[in-house]
Amino acid sequence: MGIALAAAAVVLGVAVWWARRVFISGSVGSSDPVAAGHGAGWAARLDEEAATALLEGLRAYADAGNAVDMGGERGVLTVFEPPRLISLDLLAGRFAARGPEAMHDPQTTVGALLAGFLAVEEPGVLHLRPGWADGEGFAARVRAIVRSEIAVPDGGALGVLGIAVPGDDGRPGTTLLLDLARIRDQYDESRARQPGAPDEVVLRSVLTSAIANGGPGLTWTVPPTERQLGNALATVGLPERRAAPAVKQAADH
Repeated sequence: MGIALAAAAVVLGVAVWWARRVFISGSVGSSDPVAAGHGAGWAARLDEEAATALLEGLRAYADAGNAVDMGGERGVLTVFEPPRLISLDLLAGRFAARGPEAMHDPQTTVGALLAGFLAVEEPGVLHLRPGWADGEGFAARVRAIVRSEIAVPDGGALGVLGIAVPGDDGRPGTTLLLDLARIRDQYDESRARQPGAPDEVVLRSVLTSAIANGGPGLTWTVPPTERQLGNALATVGLPERRAAPAVKQAADH
């Protein structure tokens, strides 16, 4: 009995060490939900054993020849072919919902979940346009307006821009992901309807409307609260006006 328990402890320890190595090595990503704890973000959905199983499934998916990047701190899993962004919060929740099935065969479970996400876009899953071409530096024009951009793996090549929105009232932070190809489509349509309006005004209006109304072309890694939605809108709002410098008046003596 004692030997069996000791062996089991060694196996679990190796599994946790291996899971951490997967993240640290960068082969799937660079963050470690096991080491970081489960009090915030998508990792809060999983206990240590489930986190290890999910990582095992993702490692198997990557080893099967699928190019992925797991940015745990951003809460985004990037699949490069076809180009897709998947919320880790969504993936972790669906994995946990599979219960014993997921724990028994994490490789098959993760593969099936990702196949579904790759096939059908839904909240938390963004299907990007293959062969994105940044005509006329559109991404730079969007970045000139958005004031809280975060890095997304190969975001420039994929045509995606991320906006980090902090947590509030005990809720975790979230990331807003914008598909620049579809934002560009909306901009071109709006530009044609308003030929006399300045480009920046049209683009700012398109971004504001897209974030406020949701719909195709954007998603969140975690559904936002009203305050978080407001904060995201503020990132594309009009820049604060700088106060005019005070004019010193000479005192009459």
